[in-house]
Amino acid sequence: MEKKYVVPLKDAVTGVLHGGGGTFRILIDQESSGAKYFSCLVNTMNKGVKGSEHKHDVEHLWYILSGKGTMYIGGKAYEVGPEMAVFAPAGELHRIDVGPDEDLTYVVVYAPPGPEQQLKQFGAKAFDQR
Repeated sequence: MEKKYVVPLKDAVTGVLHGGGGTFRILIDQESSGAKYFSCLVNTMNKGVKGSEHKHDVEHLWYILSGKGTMYIGGKAYEVGPEMAVFAPAGELHRIDVGPDEDLTYVVVYAPPGPEQQLKQFGAKAFDQR
């Protein structure tokens, strides 16, 4: 497979987010682009969706593009919306609850990569047991 250094959103690997409440789109990962130290996705969670609490063995961040919600990280709640960045340390329990008025779309970066491969392999069931 030829490595892609520029990936239009329409060409991203796409699937159903865990819980079935939205979609993931993998833009950059080792398989598609050769990125060894991070991966980059754009996810959309449907309005009103309550995320499931889970954790990863990697650091990651979100950058909110549109919509509003509540991020829970390490037992604390944070109201989030457009143009806000959010960080979750490796091993920290977290979840997102989306507000009732509109979908929540955000960029997510995993460093090092890994959780996006679980999404590719297991789709909606990727993090059900975390």
